[in-house]
Amino acid sequence: MRNQNILFATAITLFVMSSSCKKDNAPVVTNPNATAVKFSSSIDGQIKTKALNDAWESSDAIGVFMKTGTGLTSVISANKNYNTTGDGEFKPSAADQTLYYPEDGKTVDFIAYYPFKQSLPSNNIYAVDVNNQTSQSAIDLLYANNATGLSKTSTNANLVFSHKLSKIEFTVKNGTGVSDLNGLSTAIAGLNTKADFDLATGILANQTQAVEVVAKTGLRGSAVVSEVIVLPVEDASGKQITFSLPAGKFKLTLPANTKFEQGKKYSYEIELKNGGTATPVAVAISATITNWNNVPSGSYTVDQDVVVVTPPVGEDKVLYTEGFGTGTIGTTKPKITTYTNYDNKTFTFADSYGNADLRTISTYGDGTNAHVWLPAAKDASVVISGVTVSGYSKLKIKYDAAANIQGSSSTGNLNVIKVKVNGVEYAVTSQPIVGADTNKFYTLEVVGDVPALANNTVEFFGPAATNTLGLRLDNVIITGTNK
Repeated sequence: MRNQNILFATAITLFVMSSSCKKDNAPVVTNPNATAVKFSSSIDGQIKTKALNDAWESSDAIGVFMKTGTGLTSVISANKNYNTTGDGEFKPSAADQTLYYPEDGKTVDFIAYYPFKQSLPSNNIYAVDVNNQTSQSAIDLLYANNATGLSKTSTNANLVFSHKLSKIEFTVKNGTGVSDLNGLSTAIAGLNTKADFDLATGILANQTQAVEVVAKTGLRGSAVVSEVIVLPVEDASGKQITFSLPAGKFKLTLPANTKFEQGKKYSYEIELKNGGTATPVAVAISATITNWNNVPSGSYTVDQDVVVVTPPVGEDKVLYTEGFGTGTIGTTKPKITTYTNYDNKTFTFADSYGNADLRTISTYGDGTNAHVWLPAAKDASVVISGVTVSGYSKLKIKYDAAANIQGSSSTGNLNVIKVKVNGVEYAVTSQPIVGADTNKFYTLEVVGDVPALANNTVEFFGPAATNTLGLRLDNVIITGTNK
């Protein structure tokens, strides 16, 4: 299901031939009726996203291993290459790169990684090098090893990718004595840039080569942003960031207890000052979830002699995603309470009115992407109960929605879906739609933070009075903030 921010669903076939790095052990498939492996995937609960602009690029490629046993000790098919046109749907790059489940019904496991390398050493150690930040998508290492115990009777193999490196973003502003930021260059010194990543275990080791790394700097809207992907480090205290302008250099020393953890993005707001004694203004940062777990790291005002630090405001973490599963529902259209293929099977799913059901449509993904249907002119809802939260005081909620628009002149707004959390209704972002948007999914979100309870209930309600088109709901993402 997962239509937005990495989910791909694709059928892949298997001819076992020699890969670039090691010999495959699987027999050549001769049965035209053999069961094809079907993959879906996500990154840490986010949909079809990665380092660059939160989206896949054309020709992005992943490598996939099919194997049995622990790690990569018994590989059936090694380092197969799958590409995307940019929509997040991956297909084999060539006929000899495809996969089938074993015909004898035996179970297999899958390991996958991004970005793909044509040649790997015999020990399957992936060489990581983040020295060149020019193309961040080329160094954004992703890894998935969760799809295990699957066979030709499996309906879906869900690959959950995680970021194995860390990301740092500096939003830079010019303060007193700095007229503009033209020509800004940002560099971070003292962090290692090379490491070995074991594809069998998912462990990053042997970090070396501590050199100054120049961040990628550019405009994001009207803001000047420098971003850098780094190797995870337990202690970055005292490491120095240098912001260079034609008028001079501005240095920031990272405070004590600074660390960069795997899979997290750290956001800093920087003001550059050139002299003066006025007390700097610290701009509060509110955390947002992109394709990484975002850790707001405070606001800093920097001149040649002074650094003023505002403590971090907390960490956002993806707590749950619910994509309503995949499969061929066809004409059965199961009701909310009878459907069993939910992603979070510990939750309780209900419909206060009995009118909502689960559906798939041929124009969405590969046609097996299940989603909730809220019919037009009828009160309908999906109520998700049992959303447990521990240690997080605020929730943020995103979801995808589409309308069954009839007629090119029709218009509407997807925010007619009402969202209630623990019985309280919250405003959602506006998403106008026109006739050309029929069954096209857009991402909406609850406005602001929602107070969290230990056990939460989230309801998506389509009112009969305002739901005049029929609405589809998918890809619910719930994040928490430990403020």
